[in-house]
Amino acid sequence: MFRSVTIFRLLICVLALFSQGCKPQYSDFFPYHDDGTPKPNVVLMPVIAACETQIPWNLSQEFSSDVRTSIMRNGKLFVPTQQELRQAASSVSTRELTSAKDLMPFLYFQPAHFVVVMELIEHKQVPYQRGKTKPLYLANVPEREAKVLMIKVRLKIVDIRGGDPKLIRQEIVQSNHMIPEDGIQESVQKHGKEGFPNSPLGLAYGRCIRDIVEKIERVTSFQR
Repeated sequence: MFRSVTIFRLLICVLALFSQGCKPQYSDFFPYHDDGTPKPNVVLMPVIAACETQIPWNLSQEFSSDVRTSIMRNGKLFVPTQQELRQAASSVSTRELTSAKDLMPFLYFQPAHFVVVMELIEHKQVPYQRGKTKPLYLANVPEREAKVLMIKVRLKIVDIRGGDPKLIRQEIVQSNHMIPEDGIQESVQKHGKEGFPNSPLGLAYGRCIRDIVEKIERVTSFQR
């Protein structure tokens, strides 16, 4: 018995090394942890744009990519390929994914274990007023020159193991950020360049993505 387990683990390590040699160095391309136990198989639907923004690029697409990349880099979950996602998603409409009544369409994504749906429902800039906005990521900005970037993402996680899908998490992720008055304009000029991650928008989006990813990993990793 011990010899069989040892051989199985060696085989997993060999396959992992082969997979890493053929693909980008993200551990979640491999569906097992180092000890041979399976990772939660989590489908990440593209972020749905449910609000207007003044950002001159596809923000929902960028959020989708950043959430996926972050989860892949962490390696706690297994994320199906984009091709597999497109095949399953072709059978389900956005309205079905956002409906609170019927969860049966989510079974199209089996054999995955969970499906994550995200909707960007707010992205706006408002004047800063001390103590009015909570929670708030503060910044070293004079109060008279400060604005608040308010981001809200509706997060929905459905457990599709078995034949009876269950809604295990639905919440509004609020992410508020103190930024300079010209923070959006500065960030737009840096978008697509090396300095964007450290721009006001780059920092705000990075924090928001980390909050979302942490919730997804925590909810799906502790479901048995």
